[in-house]
Amino acid sequence: MALFSPVSARDRVDFTKNLAVMIKSGIAVNEAMTTLADQTVSPAFARIIRDITKEVETGSSLSRSFGKRQDVFGAVFISLLQVGEASGTLDESLEFLADWLEQDYDLRQDIRGATLYPKFVFSATILLGGLLTAYVLPRLVPLFAQLNVKLPLATRLLLGFALFLERYWPAVLAGLAGAIAAGFLIGRLKPVRFFLHGAYIRLPLIRSLVVDYQLALICRLFATLFRSGLSLNESLAVVSEAATNVRYRDSIEKMRERVAGGTTLSRAMPGYPRLYPKNVVTIVATGERSGTLDTSFAYLAEFYAKEVRSKTKSLPTIIEPALLVFIAAVVGFVALSIIMPIYELTRGISR
Repeated sequence: MALFSPVSARDRVDFTKNLAVMIKSGIAVNEAMTTLADQTVSPAFARIIRDITKEVETGSSLSRSFGKRQDVFGAVFISLLQVGEASGTLDESLEFLADWLEQDYDLRQDIRGATLYPKFVFSATILLGGLLTAYVLPRLVPLFAQLNVKLPLATRLLLGFALFLERYWPAVLAGLAGAIAAGFLIGRLKPVRFFLHGAYIRLPLIRSLVVDYQLALICRLFATLFRSGLSLNESLAVVSEAATNVRYRDSIEKMRERVAGGTTLSRAMPGYPRLYPKNVVTIVATGERSGTLDTSFAYLAEFYAKEVRSKTKSLPTIIEPALLVFIAAVVGFVALSIIMPIYELTRGISR
């Protein structure tokens, strides 16, 4: 799905759940879509639903009509619609889809909630340091000049930075905006994303959370797709597009090639020990032998979802000491840069 989608994740979840209920109760697809378009709060989403409804009413299949807005709904959504239409179980496919979307949404909200406090503290600290540097320090420059006080190195550096900001702030803002835009564009390049996503999996503090989240997402999707009637090869194709980490996406694409060649999934997974722990391989192998891969993946999804929730709850506690050190460093540096010249002045006067 596009990064700046006009439709929120919550809107997609609610729409899918309501559409599943309405179709299961016997309401025609176009009638259900029209009703949901009238009920949705988002004008952009309402327009999209009405456009899709018009295509369905002219004879286009539901999956083909939604497929034209894959940037909004994603490959998983389209694939499950195709399965539901082909098997005559559209209501069941929509129920599976709504369940997967909601659980994925809840998991993302847990992570966002856990990182909200660190983000707020970090932003507030930067803002405070910036305000002191931009507005307080430049007003002290005339005072220091009149008193002829020898300024410490820290004060001179901070004053130089403050004066630079005061004189060239439009250029600084433009440069900062350009750097952010460039970083965003560079970050979308596949080699850069491949490197960064690999680094996430190796960093000690966040490695387990990243791996657990990706496994929860992937395993839940596998279980949903298998229950919807997709084959292993078809499921691998869909999951590879839905994975949010490029390293996982690449591994699934390569495993799909091996599975197409006759290798089992559990034999392909050990080639990526950082991505798939031994317990995942063992449980998948058990599911393959017993013909219950959907149950195995559902168990793994629930297990890793609990791990993610547990780790997100403890995340603020782990990050808090580092945040305190960061705050102390920023505020302490700025405060000392202001206080030290005043201290030198008072010491000189007392002599």
